[in-house]
Amino acid sequence: MPLLRQKILLDTQIVSDVCAGAICAADWNAVLRYISAKCRYAISANTLYELLAAIANGDAAHFHTNQHRIRVLYQPTGCEFLPTVGDFVRSKVFGLPARRPDFRPHKLQRWAEILLAATSKSSLQSGVVLHKAGHSRKTYGFDLQLLIKQIEDGKKNHAERLEKLRRGNLSPSTSDTWSSAVLGLIGVPVTDANARKLLTALDAAHRYDISLYEMAKNHNYDFSRHDSDWIDSQQLYYLADYSARIVTCDSNIGFRTMSSTQRARIMSFDELKTLAMNSVTPPRSMDSTNSSKTSIRSGGEKLLGTLRSTEATF
Repeated sequence: MPLLRQKILLDTQIVSDVCAGAICAADWNAVLRYISAKCRYAISANTLYELLAAIANGDAAHFHTNQHRIRVLYQPTGCEFLPTVGDFVRSKVFGLPARRPDFRPHKLQRWAEILLAATSKSSLQSGVVLHKAGHSRKTYGFDLQLLIKQIEDGKKNHAERLEKLRRGNLSPSTSDTWSSAVLGLIGVPVTDANARKLLTALDAAHRYDISLYEMAKNHNYDFSRHDSDWIDSQQLYYLADYSARIVTCDSNIGFRTMSSTQRARIMSFDELKTLAMNSVTPPRSMDSTNSSKTSIRSGGEKLLGTLRSTEATF
């Protein structure tokens, strides 16, 4: 059986740094060539949704700047879109079918095509025509206000939960309570066997969340000012695929998952750049174990996607 090439997922800050020039063109181009030659490349539903949220929250004058970030995200060749974390874990860990058909990979690719074809922020709401076979008579758009509400509700609920833990209104999270909660959210029976399977597959995400619960004890920590933590946490769910490597500029993610068996698969851009410059093929697996509603209108049809704010992209 041939070795499976590693799968690269970039976080939104990498894309922002490329656009802002913090990552120089030469380094970015070297990484692009490396990914094309040595790796596979994937865009998660989380990352795409986060960049779409930036467009929704941004003003019309900055539309093309925010749109360019999606264009950069889309640059590596052979892109694969990954579904919401809940469906991803259901499929990858438990072999179960997706529950959110409108967040399936081919629908997410359509999202990207719509976003890149738009000429203005207002056109995303009024309708965008895709000039490709089978779509010439259809228009697609997003309900941006609903999208903003979903994102804000998710951040607010995350902060409120941690605040309740701080005040002692909620019992501290344990491996049992954490795994039971996640299994319930993704629609998988809560059994000891399933809990063990989940904790192994989501070791980094589990340890990241536990670190947030520990920070809840620090009364100087303002959860509302770190509202991106819940998005970072869910990005780690994609490590359930042992070939996945998450590339991030956020050192907190590495620090909070330091003791995780999956820590070696969380990389900085500099680490990826070093691999690219040296043309070194990374190891097959570096684990220490073996182991809402967004409406997209389409001339006469609707593509509906549900994002429950309390569950983020489950």
